[in-house]
Amino acid sequence: MTKKALTIILSLILLLPVLIYFTVWNYYAINIPKWDDHTFKAFIIEFSQAADWKGELRALMRQHNEHRIALTRLISWLDFKIFGALNYRHLMIAGNVLLLAVIPLWYELLKKNKKPLFALVPVPFLWLTLAFHENMFWGMSAIQNFGVVTLTLWTLFLCVKPNSAAFIASLGLAIVTILTSGNGLLVLPLGALLLFLSGNRKRFALWLAWSIAAVVGYFFTYQKPEYNPESKATIFQLFKGYMSFLGSFAESFPVLDHSGVCFFLGIVLFLVAISIVSTTLFRIIRNKYTNKFERVTDLFCLGTVLFILGTALIVVYSRAGFGIETLITSRYKIYSVLLLLVAYLYVVIPIRGSFLSPYITAIVFLAVTFNIFSYHYHLVEAYNLRKMLITDQFNWTFKDKALTYPADTSFAANIIEKTPVIYDKWLSLISIADRQTYAGSSRGLVELFDQTTFKKSPNQLSVENSVFSSQRLQDSGVYILLSSKKRFYIFPAYRSRNKSRKELFLKQYYFSRGFYVDIPFTEPLEKGTYDIALIRQDGDRTGILFKNQKVTIDGIKDNNVRVNW
Repeated sequence: MTKKALTIILSLILLLPVLIYFTVWNYYAINIPKWDDHTFKAFIIEFSQAADWKGELRALMRQHNEHRIALTRLISWLDFKIFGALNYRHLMIAGNVLLLAVIPLWYELLKKNKKPLFALVPVPFLWLTLAFHENMFWGMSAIQNFGVVTLTLWTLFLCVKPNSAAFIASLGLAIVTILTSGNGLLVLPLGALLLFLSGNRKRFALWLAWSIAAVVGYFFTYQKPEYNPESKATIFQLFKGYMSFLGSFAESFPVLDHSGVCFFLGIVLFLVAISIVSTTLFRIIRNKYTNKFERVTDLFCLGTVLFILGTALIVVYSRAGFGIETLITSRYKIYSVLLLLVAYLYVVIPIRGSFLSPYITAIVFLAVTFNIFSYHYHLVEAYNLRKMLITDQFNWTFKDKALTYPADTSFAANIIEKTPVIYDKWLSLISIADRQTYAGSSRGLVELFDQTTFKKSPNQLSVENSVFSSQRLQDSGVYILLSSKKRFYIFPAYRSRNKSRKELFLKQYYFSRGFYVDIPFTEPLEKGTYDIALIRQDGDRTGILFKNQKVTIDGIKDNNVRVNW
């Protein structure tokens, strides 16, 4: 096989995980704001009404929780100006493209260390999976959480490269990094450390002065948020949370104890990280390199590992109050996988001769296996997230039983681009079912209703079914419809992942039987008596059924969270 033909084949293989990733993203991503996303509507109003550049700067730099998210705000403003309305799918695309930008960096590291293109193959299979689903499908989070990692890596890489242009670019990227997410501030001391170790006094002095100015500007008018719950975790729990954070990539492994395997592999990766730090420090201090890029690689990897370990400390300290289990959520898995990628460099770069190809082949096999596990394991979470966003939007859109979109022509009401959603097809059917108890395709709905239990507790309504067996994806499934004299509410019936590995991998049965949802008696619900219906979406067919099931809500608990935005 010629070298050109091999390059084409390897390029196609490298594109495969990219194609799969964005295909899955496109299937589940929807233009609906999630939680913090709502703040961009207020930002666009403030920015557009600013009297001068000072007002625009205040709008961009305004604190968001403990972060400055100027990059995300700037992208949202550009999207609004270019397309005439804000589309959260565009923000997701921007964040996912930032995630993608790590791959060419690894290509550069491997190429300059004289490794073939084949050595890059494991990287996209490890890096582009549904393990990051929460960030993938959340506009603000995609840019903030993916962006801060990519920008930090490129900043550290450019600041230690020999040429001056790269260093100057790193100064600008450092500012962008700290204006993307709070932990981006780590790039300043890490860059200073790497430049100090490199022995370049002029760069070190300039970086230090630049960093001091950046920190002063960042914390000007900064106010510490007071609404993070106080951590009551013990030292052992914090230790367990820290190690689980580092090993969270392994949650998708087909084992019974997912938290246990994350904890165990977190300890392994922590020891690997300590080994990398001590080894690279020893080599940097000795300065016995055969070429300059080996030194650049060591400096970059040292900075990256310290960035991961430092971020883990920040997250565990600031988020332990929400529960240790939150530390292995999708939002933070990027740091665990990044540690894997750095470890991969330290495995593959030293290998020489005929051993290289078998080693890489084995790692490719493991990376592809991990990729498959991640998509199968996390698909259910992507499915549930989409349903949650759709029903949340329904509940804040329709305030009465007329089920008509508000005819508001104001600037504020038209900032977000209008996007068709599945409940547009339900509106007429809901009204019909409310009058005559059913509408649409009623086949099997009576039996489904009889198999479903409804239990009211003082604080919530629990709905559970143990036999529903549909494997349809995207918007298909069951939804809970509540109808009072004033209005309707819809809530998603969530699915659980199939624990049968045989059915999951061989038959593509992603869901276990049944569905569940706990509907808390909090806003946006109001006090009153509600008739309960099931909405079943089965491909293109919709069925709605009320069947003598009611719930009375006597009080609504305030669930407002204190924020600074």
